Amino acid sequence: MDTTPRIWGGTTLAERQKDRRARLLAAGVTLIAAGGGQAVSVRAVCREAGLTSRYFYEHFQDRDELTVAVFQTLAEEGRSAIVDAVAAVAGSHDPRAVAVAAVEAVVEFALGHPARGQVLFVAPTTDPLLFEARERLFPIIAEMIADQIPKRDSADQRRLKSASLVGALGHDFFLYVGGQLDVPREVFVQHCVDLLLTVAAMGSSPR
Repeated sequence: MDTTPRIWGGTTLAERQKDRRARLLAAGVTLIAAGGGQAVSVRAVCREAGLTSRYFYEHFQDRDELTVAVFQTLAEEGRSAIVDAVAAVAGSHDPRAVAVAAVEAVVEFALGHPARGQVLFVAPTTDPLLFEARERLFPIIAEMIADQIPKRDSADQRRLKSASLVGALGHDFFLYVGGQLDVPREVFVQHCVDLLLTVAAMGSSPR
């Protein structure tokens, strides 16, 4: 049996399916950024992506599944950006350099394409599906932060510090991306870096 992928229009079926899924996700980003999760419907997504509903259901059961997939995809891309940025400076063993790299990676990811920031930091405050998706992301980010906190702290202390940082930074990004913190980008980055380093260095001796 010939298992060679069939080529049509210069691409394989798998390549066309991958492209269609990417177009649907990109359409979801655009719609959520502009109007929140409630702006997402099968019809609206297909219109934005330039595809028919047949291709929507090729990848997603309904608009809820797409909405969550949009958030999860951006969250994973953002996480990868942080990992790569931190890995690039990890050899310096300089906590400030690591913090700067991580914060700048998030800021660039969220503001380099503002729609991403809207989906990740603003839309979850008004849409239950996105709120739940964000809540599932928080422990992952907290674990990444905890890994950078000095090991002289106990595991419980690192978890408490990282949980506090996720909450504080998440709120700051919500305000900043949403335009409620009108400060220069470099000032915002410096604030986030100082917050990370200050909380990480807090006294860890039992009282």
